[in-house]
Amino acid sequence: MVADTRRQTYSTYLDSWAKRCFDVVVCSLLLVPALIVIGCTGLSVLIREGRPVFFVQRRTGKNGTLFWMPKLRTLHTDGNPHEKPAKSDNAALLTGTGKFLRNHRLDEFPQLFSVLKGRMSLVGPRPELPDIVATYGPLHRKRLLAKPGVTGLWQIMGDHDLHIHQNIKYDLYYLRKANLWLDMKILLMTVPFMLSRTREKRL
Repeated sequence: MVADTRRQTYSTYLDSWAKRCFDVVVCSLLLVPALIVIGCTGLSVLIREGRPVFFVQRRTGKNGTLFWMPKLRTLHTDGNPHEKPAKSDNAALLTGTGKFLRNHRLDEFPQLFSVLKGRMSLVGPRPELPDIVATYGPLHRKRLLAKPGVTGLWQIMGDHDLHIHQNIKYDLYYLRKANLWLDMKILLMTVPFMLSRTREKRL
């Protein structure tokens, strides 16, 4: 599938006012529930794990632009958030609260503010670390043609044992097929994914 996408065309929806309006409207509707979730989970992190409550990390956005991506802290303060740990190390790195937050993707909620600021989109390729983007070849750099997403096909369908860029087929599919209805479908698929931690195998 990857080889077939080298000469693909990309959806004009990625840069359209419709996608931006969709992001702003949905984020506005989710803002109050998101603030409640962030407040409750943030308080739990503060009480159980201590400071800091939030973790902010430099990520690469559209066209290689760097931005700060906020998350609720899920790792012990001596854990290295810039490395992808082996499965055997997860238990040692994750806090008690962090394991729950990651399992249900609640640590991602602060990213809604990045969407409102226009740095991210609700749906799109997952933002990657600058050091990894620096190693990208021409094919993988195509991920940077769209704003990074809070959720996306990789998040709900990909193999999470692999690095983000190793699931390139999902991002290339989205870049080619992106439209309002696909965004809505991915968001709807994200809800049961968050609740049950199961992944759809097909779109």
